[in-house]
Amino acid sequence: MKKKFNQIILGSWFTSILFLAFGIFLFIKPKLASSIIGYIIGAIVLLSGLVALFNYFVSKKEIKYISFELIYGIITCIAGVAIIFNPLSISSIVTIGLGIWMIINGIMKVNMSIFLKKNKEETWSILLFIGLLTLLSGALLIINPFKGTMVVTQVLGVFIIVYAILDSMHWLLVKKRSKEIVEFIK
Repeated sequence: MKKKFNQIILGSWFTSILFLAFGIFLFIKPKLASSIIGYIIGAIVLLSGLVALFNYFVSKKEIKYISFELIYGIITCIAGVAIIFNPLSISSIVTIGLGIWMIINGIMKVNMSIFLKKNKEETWSILLFIGLLTLLSGALLIINPFKGTMVVTQVLGVFIIVYAILDSMHWLLVKKRSKEIVEFIK
């Protein structure tokens, strides 16, 4: 039982090291990381289109007519190739979407702060500040989505690094108490 438990801990540490390396990569090379993600998404979209086209052309229908499968295959193949030739485009689209969401969220917070002020709630100014900051952040993401993508990628890298460190600490503590834990499991 203890041997199996130690194998689990070793596997978890290995996973934490991989997450740490991935987080560092995202933080140090956000443009390359975003490009790789774009290439992967482009390849998946292209492959999906090719499968649809393959299914359309090998189907046993005697009369071929333009179907959803053919249209879907053509559109996704074109989209996949476009993403592969410009892999950062997908990241920019996601960043613009995030910016739009932040603007909407910021407007809702500002609106709520005005409501709170009218009802003499003391926390209205904090909510107003958060709402305006959210609005500004969303606008910046939309104005410069490429730079926003790099920042978002780096922040994601930091979160993954923190997760990896905390996960390693967790398993270190578990390892220290492995005798008690194995006894508890039995």
